[in-house]
Amino acid sequence: MTAPHLRQVLAAAAAGAGLALRDGPPGSITAAEADVAASEWGLRGSDAMSATETAPFTSAGVVVVLVDGLGWHQLHERRGHAPTLRTWLSDAASSPAGGPARTCVPSTTAAALTTLGTGAPPGITGMVGYSVLNPRLGRDLPADTTPHATQNLSLITWEGDAPDPRRWQDVPTIFERIIPPHGDAARAATPAVTIGPARFAGSGLTEAALRGARHLGADRMEDRPGLAADALRRGVPLVYLYVGELDHAGHRHGWRSENWLEQLERLDGAMAELLRRVPAGTRVLLTADHGMVDTDPAHRIDLTDHPELARDVVAVAGEPRFSQLYVPHSDPETAAAVACRWRTVLGERALWVGTRAQAAARLGPIGERAEGVLGDVLVAMADNWVVVDPRVHSAAAIGLPGVHGSLTETEMTVPLLLART
Repeated sequence: MTAPHLRQVLAAAAAGAGLALRDGPPGSITAAEADVAASEWGLRGSDAMSATETAPFTSAGVVVVLVDGLGWHQLHERRGHAPTLRTWLSDAASSPAGGPARTCVPSTTAAALTTLGTGAPPGITGMVGYSVLNPRLGRDLPADTTPHATQNLSLITWEGDAPDPRRWQDVPTIFERIIPPHGDAARAATPAVTIGPARFAGSGLTEAALRGARHLGADRMEDRPGLAADALRRGVPLVYLYVGELDHAGHRHGWRSENWLEQLERLDGAMAELLRRVPAGTRVLLTADHGMVDTDPAHRIDLTDHPELARDVVAVAGEPRFSQLYVPHSDPETAAAVACRWRTVLGERALWVGTRAQAAARLGPIGERAEGVLGDVLVAMADNWVVVDPRVHSAAAIGLPGVHGSLTETEMTVPLLLART
């Protein structure tokens, strides 16, 4: 059986909560596929609707918990610190939804949250990394261009000369595809809510990835279970709850640190509280956007120290684990030469080096948005190696011990755990 994929999760949760979905554009998960996943994963209540029905909502609610940075391998290795999640892991053996799932390529937050939120892969949404070449620049950079941070659009912050995230990432989200149920006016008006830090309301990433649901702000992790329970009791059938504290701790201190363990223990307590407070019959589906690896200065390659790597590279985007390199005028022959040179120089330190023409084999179908911003050469690093460029990356970013974005099992495999009340 094929492992579940992150792109199925939110759509399956919506179907399991009794919400019908319109079909999205080609490349995004269909209503029928969401319906099948909901049934196979045990998300459906006995009175839940099929994907094409629009009868009054009667099913118990579903909560999707997205834990940023909680890879399957990290959770397994540190499960002794998480008794609630350890129980969910034990139950996974008998649950169709329980166990490991796959995230998208690259294994990074902007790409993965949009894959979750739209049911479409990064090549379709254009959300193909932490940062990309700003689409306002175009691809025709001359040979004397020097890589610089101002060339890039951050798909997390959307700061600077950024396009409207709703217009640029125009694949409808799962929330936008919900067909409002008949019956109770309050339920019809609010089929879904998102819960996370207050600053996420209206942010660029939220508008690109998760627009269409009302946002409830809670800056403390411990305050989010109560908001979720209250929403379910008001009749909201679908709740998305975001936890970012593990990812922050992992980036700053490494995922093997005491700081990361503290956040895992907080998460475990919050999940226990969530189960205590939600109405009977609620299903809680926990997953993550990516895993993480710890790196160090000995595994850091500085692009400016390697002229053979820097040659013909006029812009650098992506992230240190999954670099996106741009060549003069996006010339295919130059890109092929750069890719060949990087494969030779990096050797086993790289898992995969490919050109934009080869990207579909890793990212899936490449649509118009991705085609306009994707690197001419893509470099996925092996083990815990990173490539940095101080002309583009800040000193703080270069020094981060916890990183992700590449194709290793540690980064690509995430949990998919189901708990019922």
